[in-house]
Amino acid sequence: MKKTRILLCGFGQIGRMLYRTLLRRPEFELAGVIDLAPELTGADAGTVAGCPPCGIAVSTSPEGIAADVAAVTTVSRADACADTLVELVRAGLPAVTTCEELFYPWPLHEAAAMKIDQAARSAGVPVLPVGINPGFLMDYRAAVLSGLTGEITHVHIQRIQDASPRRPAFQKKIGAGLTPAEFEAEKLAGRLRHVGLPESVYFLGTALGRKLDAVTETIEPVIAEEDLAIPGAVPVRQGCARGVRQLGLGICDGREFIRMEFVAAIGEPGSIDRVHLCGTPELDSVIRGGVNGDLGTCAIVLNAARAIAAESRSGLLTMLDMPPVTGA
Repeated sequence: MKKTRILLCGFGQIGRMLYRTLLRRPEFELAGVIDLAPELTGADAGTVAGCPPCGIAVSTSPEGIAADVAAVTTVSRADACADTLVELVRAGLPAVTTCEELFYPWPLHEAAAMKIDQAARSAGVPVLPVGINPGFLMDYRAAVLSGLTGEITHVHIQRIQDASPRRPAFQKKIGAGLTPAEFEAEKLAGRLRHVGLPESVYFLGTALGRKLDAVTETIEPVIAEEDLAIPGAVPVRQGCARGVRQLGLGICDGREFIRMEFVAAIGEPGSIDRVHLCGTPELDSVIRGGVNGDLGTCAIVLNAARAIAAESRSGLLTMLDMPPVTGA
Protein backbone atom coordinates (compact mmCIF):
# COMPACT_ATOMS: atom_id res chain seq x y z
CA MET A 1 0.00 0.00 0.00
CA LYS A 2 1.38 3.38 -1.05
CA LYS A 3 1.22 5.74 1.89
CA THR A 4 0.10 9.36 1.65
CA ARG A 5 2.78 11.60 3.13
CA ILE A 6 1.07 14.39 5.06
CA LEU A 7 2.40 17.66 6.44
CA LEU A 8 0.52 18.99 9.48
CA CYS A 9 0.43 22.79 9.45
CA GLY A 10 -0.74 24.06 12.81
CA PHE A 11 -0.04 22.01 15.93
CA GLY A 12 -2.64 23.24 18.36
CA GLN A 13 -5.29 20.99 19.83
CA ILE A 14 -6.74 19.85 16.49
CA GLY A 15 -3.29 19.42 14.94
CA ARG A 16 -2.25 17.21 17.84
CA MET A 17 -5.46 15.21 17.58
CA LEU A 18 -4.71 14.71 13.89
CA TYR A 19 -1.25 13.46 14.83
CA ARG A 20 -2.68 10.92 17.28
CA THR A 21 -5.26 9.84 14.70
CA LEU A 22 -2.48 9.32 12.13
CA LEU A 23 -0.90 6.75 14.41
CA ARG A 24 -3.97 4.55 13.84
CA ARG A 25 -4.14 5.13 10.09
CA PRO A 26 -1.49 2.98 8.32
CA GLU A 27 -2.31 4.52 4.93
CA PHE A 28 -0.69 7.78 6.06
CA GLU A 29 2.88 8.75 6.86
CA LEU A 30 3.77 11.89 8.78
CA ALA A 31 6.08 13.99 6.61
CA GLY A 32 6.49 16.94 8.96
CA VAL A 33 4.88 19.40 11.35
CA ILE A 34 4.81 23.19 11.06
CA ASP A 35 3.84 25.66 13.78
CA LEU A 36 4.96 29.24 14.36
CA ALA A 37 4.77 29.12 18.16
CA PRO A 38 8.36 29.80 19.35
CA GLU A 39 8.07 27.33 22.25
CA LEU A 40 7.37 24.49 19.81
CA THR A 41 10.18 25.12 17.34
CA GLY A 42 12.58 22.18 17.34
CA ALA A 43 10.49 20.10 19.75
CA ASP A 44 9.72 16.48 18.91
CA ALA A 45 6.22 16.34 17.42
CA GLY A 46 5.36 13.10 19.19
CA THR A 47 6.30 14.50 22.57
CA VAL A 48 4.29 17.69 21.96
CA ALA A 49 1.24 15.55 21.06
CA GLY A 50 1.57 13.56 24.28
CA CYS A 51 2.92 10.47 22.52
CA PRO A 52 6.31 8.73 22.36
CA PRO A 53 9.01 10.67 20.45
CA CYS A 54 8.78 10.23 16.67
CA GLY A 55 12.04 11.84 15.53
CA ILE A 56 10.28 14.65 13.61
CA ALA A 57 10.94 18.15 14.92
CA VAL A 58 8.36 20.92 14.69
CA SER A 59 9.55 23.48 12.12
CA THR A 60 8.36 26.87 10.86
CA SER A 61 8.47 26.32 7.09
CA PRO A 62 7.59 23.65 4.51
CA GLU A 63 11.03 24.07 2.95
CA GLY A 64 12.83 20.75 2.65
CA ILE A 65 9.82 18.65 3.68
CA ALA A 66 8.83 15.97 1.14
CA ALA A 67 5.05 15.59 1.38
CA ASP A 68 2.10 14.67 -0.83
CA VAL A 69 -0.41 16.96 0.86
CA ALA A 70 -0.70 19.50 3.68
CA ALA A 71 -3.43 19.72 6.32
CA VAL A 72 -3.85 23.28 7.63
CA THR A 73 -5.58 23.62 11.01
CA THR A 74 -4.48 27.09 12.08
CA VAL A 75 -7.14 29.82 12.11
CA SER A 76 -10.82 30.39 11.31
CA ARG A 77 -10.49 33.67 9.38
CA ALA A 78 -10.05 33.54 5.61
CA ASP A 79 -7.71 36.52 5.33
CA ALA A 80 -5.48 35.20 8.15
CA CYS A 81 -5.21 31.76 6.53
CA ALA A 82 -4.58 32.93 2.97
CA ASP A 83 -0.82 33.58 3.23
CA THR A 84 -0.20 30.16 4.79
CA LEU A 85 -2.04 28.40 1.98
CA VAL A 86 -0.27 30.47 -0.68
CA GLU A 87 3.11 29.49 0.79
CA LEU A 88 2.17 25.82 0.74
CA VAL A 89 0.85 25.74 -2.83
CA ARG A 90 3.89 27.66 -4.08
CA ALA A 91 5.93 24.83 -2.56
CA GLY A 92 3.92 22.49 -4.79
CA LEU A 93 1.69 21.06 -2.04
CA PRO A 94 -2.03 20.34 -2.42
CA ALA A 95 -3.79 21.34 0.78
CA VAL A 96 -6.89 20.79 2.86
CA THR A 97 -7.81 23.34 5.50
CA THR A 98 -10.29 23.58 8.36
CA CYS A 99 -10.50 27.39 8.01
CA GLU A 100 -14.24 27.85 8.46
CA GLU A 101 -14.58 31.10 6.50
CA LEU A 102 -12.95 29.49 3.47
CA PHE A 103 -15.41 26.57 3.32
CA TYR A 104 -17.57 28.62 0.95
CA PRO A 105 -15.93 32.05 0.80
CA TRP A 106 -18.26 33.67 -1.74
CA PRO A 107 -19.48 36.35 -1.36
CA LEU A 108 -18.17 37.17 2.13
CA HIS A 109 -14.41 36.58 1.68
CA GLU A 110 -13.87 36.96 -2.05
CA ALA A 111 -10.49 38.74 -1.86
CA ALA A 112 -8.88 35.96 0.19
CA ALA A 113 -10.50 33.30 -2.00
CA MET A 114 -9.18 34.88 -5.21
CA LYS A 115 -5.68 35.17 -3.75
CA ILE A 116 -5.59 31.48 -2.86
CA ASP A 117 -7.25 30.37 -6.09
CA GLN A 118 -4.82 32.28 -8.30
CA ALA A 119 -1.78 30.96 -6.42
CA ALA A 120 -3.05 27.38 -6.53
CA ARG A 121 -3.85 27.57 -10.25
CA SER A 122 -0.42 29.00 -10.98
CA ALA A 123 1.18 26.15 -9.01
CA GLY A 124 -1.11 23.55 -10.58
CA VAL A 125 -2.37 22.15 -7.25
CA PRO A 126 -5.77 22.07 -5.48
CA VAL A 127 -6.87 23.52 -2.15
CA LEU A 128 -9.96 22.12 -0.41
CA PRO A 129 -11.53 23.72 2.70
CA VAL A 130 -13.33 20.99 4.64
CA GLY A 131 -14.50 20.08 8.11
CA ILE A 132 -17.27 18.58 10.15
CA ASN A 133 -19.17 21.86 10.43
CA PRO A 134 -18.94 23.76 8.19
CA GLY A 135 -17.98 21.13 5.66
CA PHE A 136 -20.44 18.30 6.11
CA LEU A 137 -23.16 18.08 8.77
CA MET A 138 -25.10 21.30 8.21
CA ASP A 139 -24.40 21.89 4.53
CA TYR A 140 -22.87 19.16 2.34
CA ARG A 141 -25.04 16.46 3.94
CA ALA A 142 -28.19 18.43 3.13
CA ALA A 143 -27.02 18.98 -0.44
CA VAL A 144 -26.49 15.24 -0.95
CA LEU A 145 -29.86 14.34 0.62
CA SER A 146 -31.59 16.83 -1.69
CA GLY A 147 -30.90 14.41 -4.53
CA LEU A 148 -33.70 12.25 -3.13
CA THR A 149 -36.37 14.93 -3.35
CA GLY A 150 -37.58 17.79 -5.52
CA GLU A 151 -39.70 20.92 -5.40
CA ILE A 152 -37.97 21.92 -2.17
CA THR A 153 -39.86 24.70 -0.43
CA HIS A 154 -37.94 24.94 2.86
CA VAL A 155 -34.83 23.55 4.54
CA HIS A 156 -34.47 23.26 8.33
CA ILE A 157 -31.14 22.09 9.72
CA GLN A 158 -30.25 21.61 13.39
CA ARG A 159 -26.98 20.79 15.11
CA ILE A 160 -27.59 20.51 18.84
CA GLN A 161 -24.73 19.23 20.93
CA ASP A 162 -23.61 18.77 24.49
CA ALA A 163 -20.28 20.59 24.60
CA SER A 164 -19.15 18.86 27.81
CA PRO A 165 -16.88 16.30 26.06
CA ARG A 166 -15.47 18.79 23.55
CA ARG A 167 -11.96 20.27 23.80
CA PRO A 168 -11.45 23.27 26.15
CA ALA A 169 -10.81 25.69 23.26
CA PHE A 170 -14.23 24.86 21.83
CA GLN A 171 -15.94 25.37 25.19
CA LYS A 172 -14.24 28.76 25.44
CA LYS A 173 -15.29 29.68 21.89
CA ILE A 174 -18.97 29.15 22.73
CA GLY A 175 -18.76 31.31 25.86
CA ALA A 176 -19.26 28.60 28.47
CA GLY A 177 -18.95 30.02 31.99
CA LEU A 178 -19.27 33.70 31.05
CA THR A 179 -21.72 36.10 32.66
CA PRO A 180 -24.32 37.56 30.26
CA ALA A 181 -22.38 40.84 30.18
CA GLU A 182 -19.10 39.05 29.44
CA PHE A 183 -20.84 36.99 26.76
CA GLU A 184 -22.18 40.12 25.07
CA ALA A 185 -18.77 41.83 25.17
CA GLU A 186 -17.04 38.80 23.63
CA LYS A 187 -19.75 38.55 20.98
CA LEU A 188 -19.37 42.20 20.00
CA ALA A 189 -15.59 41.72 19.81
CA GLY A 190 -16.12 38.85 17.35
CA ARG A 191 -14.41 36.33 19.61
CA LEU A 192 -17.47 34.31 20.52
CA ARG A 193 -19.41 32.36 17.92
CA HIS A 194 -19.46 29.23 15.87
CA VAL A 195 -17.62 30.44 12.78
CA GLY A 196 -18.98 29.40 9.41
CA LEU A 197 -22.77 29.45 9.72
CA PRO A 198 -23.39 32.14 7.04
CA GLU A 199 -20.90 30.34 4.78
CA SER A 200 -22.91 27.11 5.22
CA VAL A 201 -26.13 28.94 4.28
CA TYR A 202 -24.57 30.39 1.12
CA PHE A 203 -23.10 26.98 0.21
CA LEU A 204 -26.44 25.22 0.52
CA GLY A 205 -28.27 27.92 -1.40
CA THR A 206 -25.83 27.44 -4.28
CA ALA A 207 -26.05 23.65 -4.06
CA LEU A 208 -29.85 23.85 -4.34
CA GLY A 209 -29.70 26.31 -7.24
CA ARG A 210 -31.19 29.25 -5.35
CA LYS A 211 -29.95 32.82 -5.42
CA LEU A 212 -30.34 34.08 -1.88
CA ASP A 213 -31.52 37.66 -1.42
CA ALA A 214 -29.95 37.88 2.04
CA VAL A 215 -28.31 35.82 4.75
CA THR A 216 -28.74 36.80 8.40
CA GLU A 217 -27.19 35.49 11.61
CA THR A 218 -28.15 35.94 15.26
CA ILE A 219 -26.14 34.86 18.33
CA GLU A 220 -27.40 34.54 21.90
CA PRO A 221 -26.31 32.76 25.09
CA VAL A 222 -27.82 29.58 26.49
CA ILE A 223 -28.25 30.44 30.17
CA ALA A 224 -27.73 27.89 32.96
CA GLU A 225 -30.72 27.43 35.26
CA GLU A 226 -28.51 25.87 37.94
CA ASP A 227 -24.83 25.47 38.80
CA LEU A 228 -23.11 22.92 36.54
CA ALA A 229 -19.95 21.02 37.44
CA ILE A 230 -19.53 18.30 34.80
CA PRO A 231 -16.17 16.45 34.76
CA GLY A 232 -13.98 17.69 31.91
CA ALA A 233 -16.17 20.73 31.25
CA VAL A 234 -15.90 24.39 32.19
CA PRO A 235 -17.79 24.97 35.49
CA VAL A 236 -20.88 27.12 34.96
CA ARG A 237 -22.72 29.11 37.62
CA GLN A 238 -26.47 29.62 37.61
CA GLY A 239 -27.40 32.61 35.43
CA CYS A 240 -24.22 32.37 33.35
CA ALA A 241 -23.84 31.15 29.81
CA ARG A 242 -23.37 27.43 29.33
CA GLY A 243 -23.00 27.87 25.57
CA VAL A 244 -24.29 29.54 22.44
CA ARG A 245 -27.39 29.46 20.25
CA GLN A 246 -26.99 30.71 16.67
CA LEU A 247 -29.52 31.04 13.92
CA GLY A 248 -28.64 31.46 10.25
CA LEU A 249 -31.37 32.31 7.74
CA GLY A 250 -31.25 32.29 3.96
CA ILE A 251 -33.92 34.49 2.35
CA CYS A 252 -35.04 33.70 -1.20
CA ASP A 253 -37.75 35.57 -3.13
CA GLY A 254 -38.64 37.49 0.00
CA ARG A 255 -39.23 34.53 2.31
CA GLU A 256 -37.25 32.17 4.51
CA PHE A 257 -35.88 29.28 2.48
CA ILE A 258 -33.03 27.99 4.70
CA ARG A 259 -33.04 27.88 8.51
CA MET A 260 -29.91 26.63 10.30
CA GLU A 261 -29.92 26.28 14.08
CA PHE A 262 -26.66 25.69 15.92
CA VAL A 263 -26.73 25.05 19.67
CA ALA A 264 -23.64 24.01 21.62
CA ALA A 265 -23.76 24.16 25.40
CA ILE A 266 -22.45 22.42 28.51
CA GLY A 267 -24.97 19.81 29.60
CA GLU A 268 -27.25 20.30 26.59
CA PRO A 269 -29.71 17.37 26.41
CA GLY A 270 -30.78 15.57 23.27
CA SER A 271 -27.78 15.99 20.97
CA ILE A 272 -28.82 15.57 17.32
CA ASP A 273 -27.76 16.39 13.79
CA ARG A 274 -30.92 16.90 11.76
CA VAL A 275 -31.71 17.76 8.14
CA HIS A 276 -35.36 18.36 7.31
CA LEU A 277 -36.21 18.98 3.65
CA CYS A 278 -39.74 20.07 2.82
CA GLY A 279 -40.24 18.82 -0.71
CA THR A 280 -41.59 15.92 -2.74
CA PRO A 281 -41.04 13.59 -0.98
CA GLU A 282 -40.42 15.21 2.40
CA LEU A 283 -37.23 14.01 4.08
CA ASP A 284 -36.31 14.19 7.77
CA SER A 285 -32.88 12.72 8.54
CA VAL A 286 -31.71 12.61 12.17
CA ILE A 287 -28.43 11.38 13.64
CA ARG A 288 -29.39 10.74 17.24
CA GLY A 289 -26.66 11.59 19.70
CA GLY A 290 -25.01 13.76 17.06
CA VAL A 291 -21.48 13.43 15.71
CA ASN A 292 -18.47 14.17 17.89
CA GLY A 293 -17.06 17.30 16.31
CA ASP A 294 -13.40 16.76 17.20
CA LEU A 295 -13.22 13.11 16.16
CA GLY A 296 -15.32 13.78 13.06
CA THR A 297 -13.07 16.67 12.06
CA CYS A 298 -9.94 14.51 12.24
CA ALA A 299 -11.58 11.79 10.16
CA ILE A 300 -12.86 14.00 7.37
CA VAL A 301 -9.64 16.05 7.18
CA LEU A 302 -7.54 12.92 6.68
CA ASN A 303 -10.00 11.34 4.26
CA ALA A 304 -10.17 14.58 2.26
CA ALA A 305 -6.36 14.93 2.35
CA ARG A 306 -6.01 11.53 0.73
CA ALA A 307 -8.57 12.51 -1.94
CA ILE A 308 -7.07 15.92 -2.69
CA ALA A 309 -3.55 14.47 -2.97
CA ALA A 310 -4.79 12.50 -6.00
CA GLU A 311 -6.89 15.35 -7.47
CA SER A 312 -5.86 16.52 -10.94
CA ARG A 313 -7.69 19.87 -10.88
CA SER A 314 -6.10 23.00 -9.49
CA GLY A 315 -7.32 26.09 -7.69
CA LEU A 316 -9.55 26.68 -4.67
CA LEU A 317 -12.20 23.95 -4.73
CA THR A 318 -15.34 23.36 -2.66
CA MET A 319 -17.04 20.16 -1.57
CA LEU A 320 -19.41 20.66 -4.53
CA ASP A 321 -16.42 20.11 -6.86
CA MET A 322 -15.37 16.84 -5.27
CA PRO A 323 -16.55 13.26 -5.68
CA PRO A 324 -17.73 11.89 -2.30
CA VAL A 325 -15.01 11.93 0.34
CA THR A 326 -15.22 8.46 1.83
CA GLY A 327 -13.55 6.55 4.64
CA ALA A 328 -12.38 3.80 2.30
